[in-house]
Amino acid sequence: MDRRNGSVGTQIIVKPDNTITVEDFEIRQPGRGEVLIETVSTLISAGTELGTQEQPRTNGFAPGYSNAGKIIAIGSDINDYAVGDRVLSLGRHATHVTTSATAQSLAIIPDDLTFDQGAYGVLGSVSLHGVRRAKVELGEFVAITGMGIVGQLALQLVSQTGCEILIALDLSNQRLRVAKDSGATHVLNPQHVDVYSEINRITGGRGIDLVIEASGYPELLPVAFQLARIGGRIMLLGSIWHRKIEVDFMDFHEKELTLVGCHQPKCPTTSTHHFPWTQQYNRQQILKMILHNQLDVDVLTTHRVPYHQIAEAYRLLRDERDKSLGILLSWN
Repeated sequence: MDRRNGSVGTQIIVKPDNTITVEDFEIRQPGRGEVLIETVSTLISAGTELGTQEQPRTNGFAPGYSNAGKIIAIGSDINDYAVGDRVLSLGRHATHVTTSATAQSLAIIPDDLTFDQGAYGVLGSVSLHGVRRAKVELGEFVAITGMGIVGQLALQLVSQTGCEILIALDLSNQRLRVAKDSGATHVLNPQHVDVYSEINRITGGRGIDLVIEASGYPELLPVAFQLARIGGRIMLLGSIWHRKIEVDFMDFHEKELTLVGCHQPKCPTTSTHHFPWTQQYNRQQILKMILHNQLDVDVLTTHRVPYHQIAEAYRLLRDERDKSLGILLSWN
């Protein structure tokens, strides 16, 4: 491959033994209905990327799906985008990505947003899809378990729904401080307090109307069952990478609880009168909310690192959660 004519890019690959490598690849020019993007920033999705590494695999994979960059070439039959456009895509961690120009694959980043801010659009849409499915009501008592990026963004969104109580739960005091500054009425660290008695006190014995589980750890399901009031709801927002636990469903049964799954790729890409909230709508909405200071993603960013330091970024997210939250890779 020849670097001199710009035909070679660089991408991140995670090997089956979880060795992180930086590899060259041949940049594919865009075909019909496609664009070529030169990457500026990508955001690590800690839950998906670390969760995938924990699964048995026989092949390597190219991680990442929150890519912000500039269009540098377009294929035929492209009407909505032009060379020079600043865009958010589902592209991987790589210097260049060639992707479909369909509405669900690309979103224009507003001029007044940075590429770093724009890179939050995908994970923001994950949280927005979950909050929509949770159907938060005015005056409700809400608890969110897991204050990673998705949980933090869900908390900021829920704080604008008119709920009366919004409780953040996490094992990291630093992440809880961010949540408190972002709209949580109460923050609880289960290592330091009895969560059940505290929530009983905070809610006056009523319990939680809605528990949003954003950590991805199924061990928290029984906790959610106990925290929820009779007739309460539990929303599974975080991907359940650990998958299997033994659960006593008696609380679930006796309390007549509702358990709702949420997987953002199942969000429709075609608008209907009954459900206009498509994937592309949600991403554009998140970018608008960041632009209008309705969402603060800067407070979530703890590190900006060169792409070749991604192994250290993963280590921070895995081993030093008090120091890390949103980690952006720089590709300049």
